[in-house]
Amino acid sequence: MRGAWLAAWLWTLASLLPLPARACAERGFQVLFADGLEDCQRDQSRFVRLANDRQIDGTSAVVVLSHGFTLSSAAPVLIVADGRYFPLDAPAGSIRIRINGDESASSVPITDWGSSQRPMMHAFNVLASATLPAGNHLVELVASAHPSRPGRFMVGAGSGMSVLVQPYSQLTVSGFDAASPIIDVTTYDPANGIDVIEGALDRPFLNLLQHRVGNRSGRPVWSVGMVSGRGFNACNNGIDNGFGDALLGLFGNGICQGTENAAWSVNDLHPDAELQGAMMAHSVHALQPGEDLDLVLAGSELAFGSDQGGSSSGAHENGVCWAMGNVRMISATGGTVAGRAPTGPNRLCSTYTWRCVGTTEGTPGCPAAGTDVVLASAQVPVPAGHDGIVLFNARTRIQADNGDEFATAALGIRINGVPRGAVGTQQLANGAAEASRTLSASVLTTPGDGGGALTPGVHLVEVTLRISGTRLQFPSAPEDLALSWID
Repeated sequence: MRGAWLAAWLWTLASLLPLPARACAERGFQVLFADGLEDCQRDQSRFVRLANDRQIDGTSAVVVLSHGFTLSSAAPVLIVADGRYFPLDAPAGSIRIRINGDESASSVPITDWGSSQRPMMHAFNVLASATLPAGNHLVELVASAHPSRPGRFMVGAGSGMSVLVQPYSQLTVSGFDAASPIIDVTTYDPANGIDVIEGALDRPFLNLLQHRVGNRSGRPVWSVGMVSGRGFNACNNGIDNGFGDALLGLFGNGICQGTENAAWSVNDLHPDAELQGAMMAHSVHALQPGEDLDLVLAGSELAFGSDQGGSSSGAHENGVCWAMGNVRMISATGGTVAGRAPTGPNRLCSTYTWRCVGTTEGTPGCPAAGTDVVLASAQVPVPAGHDGIVLFNARTRIQADNGDEFATAALGIRINGVPRGAVGTQQLANGAAEASRTLSASVLTTPGDGGGALTPGVHLVEVTLRISGTRLQFPSAPEDLALSWID
């Protein structure tokens, strides 16, 4: 306990030390141990936001948002986009990031509304990164219908893109474009001794990606992991036609994480939802000096073991057979303004930490629908001399009951009481609201987002979720990692 207290005290002290006013470091920890400093180009960073819905009419790429900038020397760039898209016809909507005309560094979330009996507005998240040479550069968020299912859709107002130039964190990147191996695990087969219950470490997983990060500084640092891609139904395994709840998680050193370290991503791959949808997750790990972390992206399924026997559906096997595609996993390690904000007590490997977030039926202990519910909050210190450019990322899941009617959930970020950045919105269909989805939101605090860079001092940052609908009893979000931030 004494060691943990000392580490926390040193971390707080380090976060308040002044930084060089016009220098950037090649590594985040060098900001405090000023060696190897170079001219700063972080003022080329921007957040841009879509003011009005943008219609996408076919399979040709349409530029939704863009940011052009000039570098005097080579620099790394991290790009994050969040928002919402929804169908006009029944296409498969694709959205991605283009860097100087090249889309190869981007995740590609695809939502296939044509595979759904109840096509709804869906949240999206896109990740990309690159090290760019000196010169002029253009970053664009582009969208089109996938050639396999053409048609029209909209990218919704409030969607946004953050372009963080020369982050203080060191970036580690992994990814793949082709489909992953099929994820078809068994979580309930009592005749063969398989009964995965909530929080159990025997949940089967398939490792999809892995990379190693390390702390070579002399101080404790945070490592923030982000992942984005598309999950899709991959086979008919004879159990509910291969439909069900795809589960995506980030593990540390092979260990299923607690709710204070990571947030699961779930997308119900079912005709009541869609058979292909955007998925996103994040994690945050504290690394002591000299410590290494193997970050693993793992795929599995929600488990309905004997501990769920009292539910309306009872204990049963989740039939989902699925795969991932167009995935990017990025770790940002060693920043100076970095951290996390979970929403509740730490529970190891837990997916059912639900809390009610809105009701129209007066459910006891549940806030009224249509109000902003604070999922997580943090006091974020910005040290003297810092440029105030900080990237905040929010994640959560939403699930209601099939007895509930049509619902809309909107995830946002407030800074010092003011809503800022990209809003993630997900709709749940009338009669199929048990179909879980994942939402994300983000903001880069630069002049482009309307609020400006953060001033030195302590700032209140909150993640809010607002759910509205005509009849809602107990729509819920999990108590896991809701907010992470890096600079």
